Amino acid sequence: MRARVFAAVGVAFVAALAALATSSGPREPVTDASGSLSVPDATAAPTPGTTGAPTGLAVEARPREPTVPREFDAASALVHVCALEAFGVRAGGSAAEAQAADYIRDHLVALGFDARIEEFPLPNGGTSRNVVARLRGSSDVVLVLGAHMDSKPPSPGANDNGSGCGALLEIAGILAADPVAPTVEIIFFGSEEIIGGQPDWHHFGSRYRVSQMSAAERARTAGMISIDMIGYGSAFHSRTMMRGPATLSDMVLAYAASTGAPMTFKQDTSATGLSDHEAYELAGIPAACVCWRTDPVYHTAEDVSGHLSAERIDTAGMLVLGFVRSLDAADLAVLTAR
Repeated sequence: MRARVFAAVGVAFVAALAALATSSGPREPVTDASGSLSVPDATAAPTPGTTGAPTGLAVEARPREPTVPREFDAASALVHVCALEAFGVRAGGSAAEAQAADYIRDHLVALGFDARIEEFPLPNGGTSRNVVARLRGSSDVVLVLGAHMDSKPPSPGANDNGSGCGALLEIAGILAADPVAPTVEIIFFGSEEIIGGQPDWHHFGSRYRVSQMSAAERARTAGMISIDMIGYGSAFHSRTMMRGPATLSDMVLAYAASTGAPMTFKQDTSATGLSDHEAYELAGIPAACVCWRTDPVYHTAEDVSGHLSAERIDTAGMLVLGFVRSLDAADLAVLTAR
């Protein structure tokens, strides 16, 4: 089974690199003296399914030697997109979703995080899971960065939402070597997509995570950014349901304007939310969904890595990373004043 998975990863990775080469993104894969494609060691993923991950509630990144801060790299994010795509359709509660969770957990552990998998029940009798890790900052105030790792059948979910997961893994690796002011909680959610045909049977991972937070934890959480579908589209948005504090979305938009990123606001008009920002926003925590839209092949079998734009992923990844780095104690005080 593992041999077939990695054979598929290889095929998908070549397709993604071909897409990257034709995009207008600024970065290219490197070659060695023999002309073979390679990526930096820092982006190499561990073998999916390995064991030994900590299960304790303390999920802090272990100390690292100081290094020169690096910037977001879409090519590195695409390596993870291809790996997740190779697991196939990652329906909520499925074996493929569990494999994706193991892959993500193992990569976070390799980066120095004490990452854990938390399981939760689904109303159809199945079990899904989140992957949770935390990186301590200079402040105890928490900023949540999230992306859902499941996909809606029959899709292998390269854009929805392998793109968000790949970007978040890349951001996690950068922050592990270069911590920021907020304490950053990194969550890969399970079962974001609708299951069982019931219109409100979705966002189970984020709803479960919020349900486990105490009142003090909610008060100490500055905000939540959901990174969802960032690999394709012509419009770059920060989105909220406009049913909770707009503080975080406003800050994200102001930061985007300061950097020249082409981001605008678009209301999430879905009654139950379009992504995992929903549970946080309805709990009174400032939240925003960062996305590109619209993708005509999402939720279909054509949502594959060759369809993605490295430039789009780069824009979103650099925006989120830069915003997190820009936050200071004064910003965190504004976000928690509610």
